[in-house]
Formats: sequence, C-alpha cells, structure tokens
Amino acid sequence: MKILSITTATNHLSVALNDGDKIWEKNEEDHRNHSEHLDPLINELLKENDLTLKDIDRFAVAEGPGSYTGLRIGITTAKMFASILNKDLVGVSTLAALANGASDGLIVSELDARNKNFFAGVYHKANGRLENLVPDGHYHLDDLMNKVKDVGLSEQVIFVGSPIEKYQDEIKDLLGSDNFTQDAGDNQIHAGEIGKLVLNKEAVDPDKMVPKYLRRTQAEMDWHKKTGKAFGPDSDYVEEV
Repeated sequence: MKILSITTATNHLSVALNDGDKIWEKNEEDHRNHSEHLDPLINELLKENDLTLKDIDRFAVAEGPGSYTGLRIGITTAKMFASILNKDLVGVSTLAALANGASDGLIVSELDARNKNFFAGVYHKANGRLENLVPDGHYHLDDLMNKVKDVGLSEQVIFVGSPIEKYQDEIKDLLGSDNFTQDAGDNQIHAGEIGKLVLNKEAVDPDKMVPKYLRRTQAEMDWHKKTGKAFGPDSDYVEEV
C-alpha cells in the first residue's frame, strides 16, 4: 500500500511516501509559508519515485493539535486529494506521530501552548506498538504532571516535542522524581511516522474530517459570546460564520 502523509501542524513541514517498510520523506523548516511550499514538496517527492497522485492508495494527515492555520492547510490538501481521486483518507493525532518517533518507554508528547499550558498526551511505546495512556488534551503543567504520576513512574519519563529545559526544576518537584529526559531525537513531527500509524486505521469521509484543535479558537469564543449558541461540530460553526 502506497501512503502519502502530510503534516503542516507546526512550523516543521513534512511529507512522506510509505510503501511497505520503505519510507521516503522530505522535510522543511518554514515558519509562515506552508501553503506555498506544500504542493511543490509533494510533487518533488512523487516525481523522484516515478509516481503520480493517482498511484497513491491512501492519504494521511496530522489532524491536530497544532497551529490553527497550519492544520487547515494540510487537512484541506489531503481532503481534496482523497475526494477527487476517490481514495482513502485517514487522520492521525499530531501527538501520536510525535510519540511514535521517540525512543521506547513512557512518553509525554507535548506542544507548548504558552503560560505553562500544553497540548499533550501520554503514551507508552514498546516493540513498535504505541499505546495512548492519557488522552490528548489541553493541560496546565500541574495537571499534566499529576496525570503522568497517575500512570505510574516505573520507568524513565521521556518528553518529546517542545523544549522543556526551562521547566525542569518545576517538573522535578511536581513529579517527585528527576527520572525524566528530553528525547534525544529532533523532536519534530515526521510524516513518515504518520504513515506507519495509518496502516490499520479506518478511513474517514473526507467531507467530515475537521481539525482537532483541543482548544476553542478565539473566533469561536467570540461567536459563542455573541450568539449565545452552544458549541457544536466545527463544520456547523464554520458554515454559519
């Protein structure tokens, strides 16, 4: 199965072609221009492998959390490809993809959301199998460390994602342990890891896929305050706005 995977969730742009055990991946550090660089990077990857979009069996994309605008760029592109070509579409947690690229062990996969808040999930990885122990969510550092403690500290805790150096002392106090480390890898989301995670996942209707922000946007909060309406599916909110 040929899988084309995309992540535009952060400032790290990554696309990959997974075909069995083989992975071809292209990465680009780009803070603002994913919308301009994504399609050329995909075309370059396909051309180097003598393929076209029609040869792809399944499209996969990081569905969140991440940058609001960034997520929509990647998801919209993947939805368009899958819908036009009538191919499978699968969404993958950004945090799961991060964790899957980390070393084996107890993993805190996290993206800094400012003011000691994080988009985070706790995972365990062993022998190529990834298990989610604490659901992806928007957590304050205190709450996140309490959830890590609830899981159990029988092994070293590996942080992957945003740098944690400035929180090291606080994490040590909250965990009651200094048995933790930042993953030695590049701490970036790689599309190749997304491709590994979608082999056995059920495909979704492209029209129904929406970003999983894990936190309301300011626009949504303003809309809710103005209209007094309850929050509903993202698609309903977008259509009304």
